Amino acid sequence: MKNMRFKKRILIVLLALLIQSQGFSSPLWNIETGVNLINSQKYAEAAKFFEGYVKSSPNDSDGHYYLGLCYKNLNKMDKSAYHLQKSYELSKNLEKINVAPKYTAESSTEDDYLDMANMYYDSGNYIKALQYTDLILNVNPNNINGLILKTKIYYNQNNQNQARVYFKKALMLDNSLLTSVWAKNLGVTAIPKYDFDYYNTKGLEYYYSGDSKGALNYFNKAIEINPKNAQVYNNIALCYLQLNDFDNAKTALNKALRVDKNFNLTYLNLAKYEALKNNALKKPGKQTDTNKQREKYLKEALKVNPNSKYAYLELGNYYLENKDYALANSNFKNAVLIDGNFYEALMGLGISYVEEGNLSDGIKALRKASTASGAAVKNPDMLYYLAKICVANANFNEAKKYLTDAIKQGENHNYYFELGKIYYSENDYSSAQNAFKKAMELDLDFELEADIYNYLGLIEYKNFDTEQAIYMFKKAIELDPKRAMYLYNLAQAYRSLGDKNAYSKEINAIANLKPRTVQDFLDFSTIYYDKKNTPVAIKVLNDGISKYPDERSLYEAKLKLFRATKDTKGIKDTEAEIRSRFRK
Repeated sequence: MKNMRFKKRILIVLLALLIQSQGFSSPLWNIETGVNLINSQKYAEAAKFFEGYVKSSPNDSDGHYYLGLCYKNLNKMDKSAYHLQKSYELSKNLEKINVAPKYTAESSTEDDYLDMANMYYDSGNYIKALQYTDLILNVNPNNINGLILKTKIYYNQNNQNQARVYFKKALMLDNSLLTSVWAKNLGVTAIPKYDFDYYNTKGLEYYYSGDSKGALNYFNKAIEINPKNAQVYNNIALCYLQLNDFDNAKTALNKALRVDKNFNLTYLNLAKYEALKNNALKKPGKQTDTNKQREKYLKEALKVNPNSKYAYLELGNYYLENKDYALANSNFKNAVLIDGNFYEALMGLGISYVEEGNLSDGIKALRKASTASGAAVKNPDMLYYLAKICVANANFNEAKKYLTDAIKQGENHNYYFELGKIYYSENDYSSAQNAFKKAMELDLDFELEADIYNYLGLIEYKNFDTEQAIYMFKKAIELDPKRAMYLYNLAQAYRSLGDKNAYSKEINAIANLKPRTVQDFLDFSTIYYDKKNTPVAIKVLNDGISKYPDERSLYEAKLKLFRATKDTKGIKDTEAEIRSRFRK
């Protein structure tokens, strides 16, 4: 029985939420996996997940925030303080704004940080005291004690301007402070007016902390003062997107357009809106067609700002998702031209090259991305794609090393799935089975479920448990009834049991199918070759090439058939065809 070749997966790099500046997280990490572990109080597992996450996305404020919370619950306060402070700095500087599902910490969090901040303040260590007051205000921007303590720290550092800023923030929350000694010390004689900047800033603080409803309250007040501010309408829209309220998000973005049609960020957020809405409508295990409107908005973003590296990045992601590698490469390259150390664009370019079969350029882009990330250790996504390059070159030992190193940094269903396929190709069925089961456990969106059941069926068949193999193949077919390879594997299992009727039924079902996707053409070709009909197998691949002329995997499959049959002319012609169409 023949197994299908490795199925290519395009991993979507979703747009990150955008306010004033944008950041983008790794394509292979689903932050909700880690949040779910925290909510289940599995702090050690969650810490391991987020350790890998922040290595993959070092500028993601949410990753550092949740890792800090994990360490706090594990009583590793130094590490907790570092990552929570890092999260605050990233959010405050608008380098990364990607608010994940809100994690509700214990009410003692602020008090714990306040105790530590006061301890450092009393000892005269103002740098550490400021660090912990920042942590307090990151958890709750309206903590009066934190604001007053920060006032005192800056006052003792002879920085009266900053002291006055934080005292006024506290005064806005508690007017009685106007009669305090600090009002006298700082020369504050009146309660500050609540202006546009105040409401907008407060809205941002609430948004950064994950409280979108609280943020909306302040943004709406800002709009009442300045109804022609496109930035605030964008902020309002992002709050609604965080709440999955797509109608109100679109309304806010339309208002932003009416205020300023040349505001680049509005078009980027409209593309974000389309991506999130499309993803929300996607059923588990099913892919929906990518919304062309998203492409239109991203092109509009480039029209109003031709130097927007984020617009180029997201256009690259869009085309990568649609397997249009030429356009994906072009847009990623444009992003890199604007910023030569743009990690996300370099990573996207490397992924695109690998997926199209251009391994030489793929590894160059990935190496440059590794340098741009500033990490001493390659992030797990990088290791995953390096493993895919090794697999394509039949270097399985090195691929296994990359994948096991990636898993040490953070568990991911794609890593285990690739590892399982390698073990299967090496006839290590026990290890393959364990890897596939782990992949299924981690595959929360069920995107690999059908493939995994098929592989588990193959393993059972190899282990001579045909009845269990049939069960697994049937599960795969239930999930994807039009995959010829699943039907063929089931037919072969029935034949080994001598069940001719069941065998004929599955073979007839295959005959009623027509190849539509690249994988279909690969599957049908494998089936015909397995049935000793090499000419038809090659014809199927040629038909696939006619339909998908830029899909390298079809050419490589044809080359393998010619090599297997020792067809010298076929080998020579196909190699020339590959050289002429694809760069080595």
